[in-house]
Amino acid sequence: MNTLADFLNSGIRLTVPILFCAIASMLSARVGVLNLAIESKILSGAFVGILAASATGNNLIGVLAAATTGATIGAIMAVANRLGVDLVVLAIGLNILVLQLTVFLMRSYFGGVGTYAPGIERIPPIAIPVLSDLPFLGPLLARLNWLVYLSLLVAVLVAVYFRTRSGRHLLAVGEAPGAAASAGLPIARYQTLTLLVAGALAGIGGAYLSVGDLGLFTRNMSADRGWIGITAALLALNRPAFIVPAAAVFGFASAASIRLQAFDVPGSVTQFIPQGAAFVALVLVGLRAKSRTSFARLWRGSSRIPLRRLRQPPPPTPTAAKTSATENAAQNHPPTALPAPPQK
Repeated sequence: MNTLADFLNSGIRLTVPILFCAIASMLSARVGVLNLAIESKILSGAFVGILAASATGNNLIGVLAAATTGATIGAIMAVANRLGVDLVVLAIGLNILVLQLTVFLMRSYFGGVGTYAPGIERIPPIAIPVLSDLPFLGPLLARLNWLVYLSLLVAVLVAVYFRTRSGRHLLAVGEAPGAAASAGLPIARYQTLTLLVAGALAGIGGAYLSVGDLGLFTRNMSADRGWIGITAALLALNRPAFIVPAAAVFGFASAASIRLQAFDVPGSVTQFIPQGAAFVALVLVGLRAKSRTSFARLWRGSSRIPLRRLRQPPPPTPTAAKTSATENAAQNHPPTALPAPPQK
């Protein structure tokens, strides 16, 4: 029983950063922006968060610094969106820049590129009275700090927000920007604020990795969790009702890969499980026609790189259409036989 509780606890903790990134991706997509820079936001949040927590000795300041860093990158994307910059190319550049920048800073100021462990106290877990003393719920709720509950709360708040008037306006901006502009909605303001909030959430996900769960920073600590968060949002169809289960799929897949290492399963197999789950999710999303259409619309609104379009049969010429109509009429109404002439 405790083994199951420990596995569920590990899955929940591994789901938290993916959930923050998935919510950030979902918000950006619903406002009509393809946000592929989430990987840079979670990685920069993890790095700046532990630096701030180490310098001040306060984990809350580290989380706030991580959120500010993610929001700053979101502001860069918002300005680029206002200027008409290709957001896909910009996002790829930001992801590469942040990864190499963290490596450079670790080598220049911390004397290595492996691990930076300043010896800070991790965010303490929340002990729920009575429940923490129960046999099964005690191990299940162990090591769950306030960032875990914050991620679930944010998912609920986003679902409630989409039902408000302002939330419906945000959805209208993403689904029909032309109609929203005709109705007088400030499209640029909605997209800018949403990108700021999305960046802050992804940065908090990075702070959970470094400050909240491990108390250290390693090279490429995000380990593609930003991309997995984008995949989770696509799997959830960018809907708040499905965002938590979709993120949990990848979180528990990572937990399973860690548990299998205790059974002498080759590391190449266990490391492939989270990526394999992401691949299966993308295949399922690609098989759904509505998901492909939605992604293509986001791509066209955020990038100047054209997508390959499916070849459509050429429209029939007027002569061919007339001939086809005549043939159809002949098939539906065959000619009747004429009566034989009277014999004399």
